Amino acid sequence: MKALISFLLICGAFEVFSQDYHDQARAKFNENDLDSARFFIDKNLTRKPDADDYFLSAMIHEAQNKSLRALADYEAVIQKDPSNLEAYFQKGVIYYNSASTDQAIKDFTYVIENQSGSETRAIYYGNDPFGSKGTFLTTLQSMISRVHQYRGMAYQKMGNWNAALSDFSQAFAYDSLADCFVNRSQLYVKMGREADAIKDLKEAIRLDSSNYHAWYNLAILDEEAQLPMSLLTNQEFTPMLNLVGANAYESGEFDLAAMYHTKAIEANPEDDLAYINRGKALLRTGAYGQARQDFIKALQLNSTRMEAFYLIGNSLFHEKKYKEAIGFYEQYLSLDAGYENVWFNAAMAYLNMKEPEKSCQYLQKASRLGMKQADDMIGEHCDSQ
Repeated sequence: MKALISFLLICGAFEVFSQDYHDQARAKFNENDLDSARFFIDKNLTRKPDADDYFLSAMIHEAQNKSLRALADYEAVIQKDPSNLEAYFQKGVIYYNSASTDQAIKDFTYVIENQSGSETRAIYYGNDPFGSKGTFLTTLQSMISRVHQYRGMAYQKMGNWNAALSDFSQAFAYDSLADCFVNRSQLYVKMGREADAIKDLKEAIRLDSSNYHAWYNLAILDEEAQLPMSLLTNQEFTPMLNLVGANAYESGEFDLAAMYHTKAIEANPEDDLAYINRGKALLRTGAYGQARQDFIKALQLNSTRMEAFYLIGNSLFHEKKYKEAIGFYEQYLSLDAGYENVWFNAAMAYLNMKEPEKSCQYLQKASRLGMKQADDMIGEHCDSQ
C-alpha cells in the first residue's frame, strides 16, 4: 500500500513538474526570452510531450527563424491531435514562405474546409505575410480571413488569378482589414485592373491611415497621391519620397514636389538624385538660384550626374545669363550629343545673344534628332540664313 502511494505521489509530481515546465516556457516565450523558453520546453519534450508542448516548441523555433524545425514540431502536433487546425495553418504558412506552394494550398484548404466545426483553441503565434504586424498572438477563429488571404497569395504565385481573387474576396466575409484590400490590390495590378487596385488601396487607407504598404503601393500606381505629413518622417517610407516627389512634379505640384525631395534629403543628405529632383522643382517655382545650388551639390556628391550641367545652364538661362548658360550646355553636349533639348536650349541662348547663325546651327542639330519645335524655329528664323 505504501509502495502504491509512493508511486502515485511520484507520478503526480511528474505531471506537476511537466506542467510547470510548459508554463515557464510559455511565460518566457511571451517575454521574448527565447533561450529560456527553449530550455524549459525541451525538458518536457524529453519526457511525455503532448500536442501543446510540440506547438509551443514550434512557436519558439519560428521566433528563432528555425522554420524547418518548427515544421517538424507542427507535424508532431498533428500526429497527436489530428483536429488541431492551428498547426495545419502554421504549417501551411511555412510551406508558403519556402515556395512549397502546392502543399501550402493543401494545408490552407484543410483549415478552411474544417474550421466551421472546430473549437477556438488557445492563443497561438501568427505571422503577417507582408510584415505590417510582424509576429503576433491570435486565435484560429480570428485568422480565417488571413487563411483565405494566404491561400489567395499561394494561388497568385501559381498564376491561378481567378482562384486567388475568389479567396481574397471571401476573406471579407470574416474581416475587412486594410491588409485584405492591399493584398487584393496587388492581384488587380497583375490582372491589369489598376483602377480597381487604386480603389482597394484607398479603402485600405480609409481603414488604416498609417498603413505603410497601402501608401507605398498607391504612390506607385497613382501619380496624384499625396502623402500625409506623418509618413514623411517614417524611415521605412524614405525610399519612396523621390517617387512621390516625381509624381507631384508631373502633376504640376512643384512646391509639393520640392517638399517631398527636401524630406528625402533630410533622411539621406548624400542622396544626389533628391538634389537633382528638388532643383528641377525649384526651377519651376522660379527659385533659380536655389535650384542651381542643388544641381551643384548633386555634382559634388556624384560626378557622373551629367544632367546637372544642362540643368545649371537652364537656371542661368532663366536669369538671362545666356553666355554662362551656353558654357554649361556645351559642357553637357561634349559628354552627350544626343539630347535634342539641350541643343535647342543652347540655340535659344545664342538667339537671345543676337547670334542667329550659331543659333541655326544648333537648331539644325536638334531637328536632326527629331525635335519638331526646332523645325518650327528654323522655319521662322533660319530660312534666310
